[in-house]
Amino acid sequence: MAAEVVYLASAEADLDEIYDWLSEASDAGRAFAYVERIQTACESLAHFSDRGTPRDDLEPRLRGTAFERRATIYYRVVGRTVEIVRVLHAGRSAAEAFSRS
Repeated sequence: MAAEVVYLASAEADLDEIYDWLSEASDAGRAFAYVERIQTACESLAHFSDRGTPRDDLEPRLRGTAFERRATIYYRVVGRTVEIVRVLHAGRSAAEAFSRS
């Protein structure tokens, strides 16, 4: 049975930031498609939640998985729920981002 995937407010803010940045740098259609692909990758964690690399150095029980070599999805599994904690685009420091969360 698949787990439920939920997005924490921090992850939703990250996705909004990625969309805003990309729509300014390129166009809204491309930004929407990119964020949609990230969300599809997040949803796939419902079936394969153990595939990410453990990142206990950032937060207990945290895992991270790369997305198209341009972003990292950080999540944790809590019971039958996959919590998407952050989605950081390349160039963002994970240590810095998690020190402020």
